[in-house]
Amino acid sequence: MKALRQMLIALCAAVFLLGLAVGADAVYIDGKRTLSFGAKLQTRVTFRLQDAEKNGFTFPQDTKTGDLVQWRNLATLEIDHDLKQLIRSLDILWPLRRLKIRSKYHIVGRFMYEALYNVGSDGFKAVRDNDRENIDEFKQSYDLWEAYADFYRGPWSIRIGRQVLAWGETDIFRLLDGINPLDNTFGGTFEDLDDRRIPLWMLRGNYSLGSLGPFSSIAIEGFWVPGTWDATVAPTAPFGTPYMLPAPKGIYDMLYVNRPDKKMSNSRWGGRLEWVFGANMNCSVAHYKTFLDLPTFVFELTEPVVGPFLDFSVLQAVAEFPSVQVTGGSVSFWQPKLDAVIRGEIAQFWDEPVFEVSQNGRVLLADYIPLSPLALDATAVFAGTDLRSFGWYGIPMSPQTGNIAERDVLRWMLGFDKQVWIRKLNKISTFMTSFQYFGQWVQNHQEDMIIAAAIPNKFVPDDGRGNGPYTVNEITGEPVQDFMHFPHIKATEHTFTLLLGTTYLKGMLNPQVAAAYDLRGVWLFLPSISYIREPFRFGLQYAGIVGNYMGFGLFRDRDQISFTFSYLLN
Repeated sequence: MKALRQMLIALCAAVFLLGLAVGADAVYIDGKRTLSFGAKLQTRVTFRLQDAEKNGFTFPQDTKTGDLVQWRNLATLEIDHDLKQLIRSLDILWPLRRLKIRSKYHIVGRFMYEALYNVGSDGFKAVRDNDRENIDEFKQSYDLWEAYADFYRGPWSIRIGRQVLAWGETDIFRLLDGINPLDNTFGGTFEDLDDRRIPLWMLRGNYSLGSLGPFSSIAIEGFWVPGTWDATVAPTAPFGTPYMLPAPKGIYDMLYVNRPDKKMSNSRWGGRLEWVFGANMNCSVAHYKTFLDLPTFVFELTEPVVGPFLDFSVLQAVAEFPSVQVTGGSVSFWQPKLDAVIRGEIAQFWDEPVFEVSQNGRVLLADYIPLSPLALDATAVFAGTDLRSFGWYGIPMSPQTGNIAERDVLRWMLGFDKQVWIRKLNKISTFMTSFQYFGQWVQNHQEDMIIAAAIPNKFVPDDGRGNGPYTVNEITGEPVQDFMHFPHIKATEHTFTLLLGTTYLKGMLNPQVAAAYDLRGVWLFLPSISYIREPFRFGLQYAGIVGNYMGFGLFRDRDQISFTFSYLLN
């Protein structure tokens, strides 16, 4: 509580001092307006709107409607400096002046503190008590978030430093926009993509080729993230935190996250060719190497097992981040007869790591020496893991370690954007509507391809000792959960999205509705409203998922409402 009070006092003091300085405009340090300072202070409070699913894998399992699940406090400090004045007068910058190179730099410091584990429910306080070192590191960070310099001369430009690079034409979900990792730990699916991208140390270049016949604005862009400098991948949320991936506690207890080493072979790189065809058709083709947003899981043995499998400490659930290469393109254009923008994007993911039970879960397919039900009951109590939960009704024999399956996956998007009048709802401003269709085709698809997340509320069938439908451990009196039921991935998958928004009060009041529907039977709803009275911004958002345990339906028991207050100096 002492740390929380100190942080809140610091935030209030910063808001007061910045408020004295200026309204919503950036602070310019020099008379030539080449050096500016900006800042954002934000606090976000989120409450759960439903109980954690009974017998599910959202922890703490006693999370109730109304419980606080997020109190995230952010402060960013931003500096932008155009060096055009200094280049003329500073001797150390003489090479830039001599070569007629323009330059500027951009720096963002980011400070984050999550207060949930200090002021939340007893369940979340217990999460910290049980994993104090990890949670204390997770809940706060002080980062040089962005730091890059731009250099321009004629048709070329170079940006070097820690930065974000977003390609593609999609909203809500991403295809070609897979260069920077996403932060899945604070909000996950419920957060906007722009707030989730993690900057990387990157060298990025662009060269303009001009026009050629019906093609104009032709440009080549490339990037390189040296693996020896930066091999950052999407972080995984610690066990018990509100946006962790759902999985049985027994799996988390044996989980090992294997992040890429800092070496040159783990570099990200890629290139893109852009052009405008005719009057308004923007086109691009690209190829790049990156890491996926979520790890691929595999069950491995830390040492070979020949004969009876009695030491389960050698069994690990490993979260791996193999690299993947992506080839694709995008197109967008305004269609005058429809008075709308048509968008499209396609991306082929080569040798994408996936989970197939026959390969990644090979350990679980081992034959076993049958044991009596009472012996299995005692083994579960002694080992802390019930063999029946993993499909074994006895002692496994000579299990084989798993390996990661790979499949080529084609993904695509078709989009339609249009400004429409809905006079009964808004007589002054139009509604921006955006529809998207996402498709996916797994080539050489296998029937045992799954999402490695056990379906909740599944139990091992009755072994004949009781009258109920489930096997009950006679020692503990608890039914035996079955972890071998998974959501299967089909050869083709389809998702639709909708964005609808407008403005009132001269742009100060901005309601928006975002929704997604997966044809497997899952709905995602993200209605929100923001009020802007510079330099202050207030936001209210509901986030909810209903439907089957599939895709973003894995988070179906985490409906929430968030209140956001921001102060902007920019």
